[in-house]
Amino acid sequence: MIISGFASGATEITGGWNAVGGGAGSSQGDSYVSTCGSDPSITLGITSTSSVFGLGSFSDQRNGSMSVSLPLGGYVLRTGFDGSVNSSISLNSGGVGSVTSYLGATATGMSTGHTLAGNDSYDLFGSADIKTEGYLVGKGTANAIANGYSSYGVTKSGTTAEIWGQTKGRSSLELVGLSSSSYASTGGMSNGIHTESRSTQTILDEKKSSSISRISSYLSVVNSGHAKAISTGVAESGSWNSDISDSKIKGQNENAASYAAGEISGYVEANGEGDAADISSVIQSSSSRDPRLYVSGGPAAYAAVTQNSSSSRTYAEVSAKNSTWSSSARGAASQKALENGTLDDLTSVARVNQNDSNAITFGKILLYADYQTWSTIKAATGNFSLDVYAEASKNKSYLASTTMGILGTGNMTSGDTSFSGEGGFMLAKNMTHYAILDSSSTIKASNKVGRAFINTNPLAYETITQSAKAESVADPIRAWGRTDGAYIVSV
Repeated sequence: MIISGFASGATEITGGWNAVGGGAGSSQGDSYVSTCGSDPSITLGITSTSSVFGLGSFSDQRNGSMSVSLPLGGYVLRTGFDGSVNSSISLNSGGVGSVTSYLGATATGMSTGHTLAGNDSYDLFGSADIKTEGYLVGKGTANAIANGYSSYGVTKSGTTAEIWGQTKGRSSLELVGLSSSSYASTGGMSNGIHTESRSTQTILDEKKSSSISRISSYLSVVNSGHAKAISTGVAESGSWNSDISDSKIKGQNENAASYAAGEISGYVEANGEGDAADISSVIQSSSSRDPRLYVSGGPAAYAAVTQNSSSSRTYAEVSAKNSTWSSSARGAASQKALENGTLDDLTSVARVNQNDSNAITFGKILLYADYQTWSTIKAATGNFSLDVYAEASKNKSYLASTTMGILGTGNMTSGDTSFSGEGGFMLAKNMTHYAILDSSSTIKASNKVGRAFINTNPLAYETITQSAKAESVADPIRAWGRTDGAYIVSV
C-alpha cells in the first residue's frame, strides 16, 4: 500500500495477498491514496495481474477491505472497497498473455476558479469498477475474477453539490488457446461492472451533471480456442448540483442518476485456422443535465462468427438476463426526463460449421427521452425501440438467432407541469421479438408486443411503427423484427 501527499482521516485495511509463479512473468497489485495540492483525488483499489512471455505460468490472489474519508482542499472525498481479485496464466507454447482483475473506486474534486457571478467553480467526478480484462496468444489458459463492492463520493464544502456511486457483484474471465497460433481476448475492453458520475459549475455559472451505469462483457477468439466471461451485479450513481434546495435523497431527486442490474454471460469457440467468434453485450443507463435534460438506457447483445476451415463448428453465444435499468435527469422546479425498464432475457447465438461461411445476429432495447428550451419555447422528445436482427451465408449450415422476452417493460417520459410526453411497451408470453435463421428450418421474424403506447399533453406528434421481414433471395439471407414508438411535443 502506498499513501502519498497530505492525507488525514480514517484509513482501514484488512487481509492481504499472495503470489506464486514460474517461467518468465510478472504479477502486480496495488492499493493507494493520492492527493495533489488543492485539487485532491483519491483512488482505492486492489489489482491482480498475471503476465507471461514464452513458456511459463503465474498466479496471484489478493483480498481485503479499505475505506477513506478525507476533508481536503474544500472538498470531502470518500472511497472504499471490500472484496477479492485473482488472476492466473499458463503458456505451453511460445506466445504472450496477460489478464487483470480490478476492484476499486476513484473520487476527485477540482477547483476551476471564480465564476462571473463571483462564486466558486468546481468539477466533481468519480467512478467505481469491478472488472476483468486480458489477452492470450498461444497455447495455454488464463483466468481472472473480481468480486466484491466498491464506492465513491465527493462533496463540495459550503454547497449542496455532491456525487456518489457504487458497484456490487462479480466479474469472471476465462481464455483458452488450443494451438500456438490461437488468439483470445476481451478486445481491449473491460468485462464487468462500472459506474461514474460528475457535477460541474463552470466559470460561466453553468451547472452540469451526468451519470452512467453499465454491466458489460466482451470476448473475441481467432483460430483454435475458446473463451468465457460472466458479469453479474449492480451499478448505480448520482449527481446533485449546487442549486438543489430540497433534502438530497439517493436514487430519488438527483439532477442526474442511473442504475443498471442483471447478469451477462458470453461464450465463444473457434476450432480451426482462420475461424473467429465474437460477442459483446451491455446493460446500460445514462443521464445528463447540461442544461438540456437527457436520459437513455437498455440492454443489447451481439454475436458473430466466421469460419474458413473444415472444423466441426464456430460458435458464439451471449445473453443478458434479468436486466433492470433506469436513469433520470431533473432541472429546475418540475422539469424532468425519465426512463426505466426490465427484461427477462435477451440472447444472441451464432453458429456455422462449413468453410467460407458467416453468421451475425444482435438485439437491443433502447429508450431515450429529453427536455430542452430555446428562448421562450420548451420541447420534449422521446423514443423507444425494440430491435432484433440476424444474417447468415446462403446455402451453408448456420444458425443466427436473437430472442427477446418472455417478460419485459419499458417506460419514458419528459416535460414539466405545463406539458409532457410519455411512452412505453410491455412484453408478455407469446408476445416477444425474435429473428431466427436456421438451415434446418424456416426463416422467422417476429415483433409482437403485449402493449405499446405514446401519450402527449397537449396532443402533439405521436407514432408507433412495426416492421418484420424474412428474406432468402440474396446472399446473405436476413431476418429482422422491430417496434418503435416516438413523441415530439413543444409549447
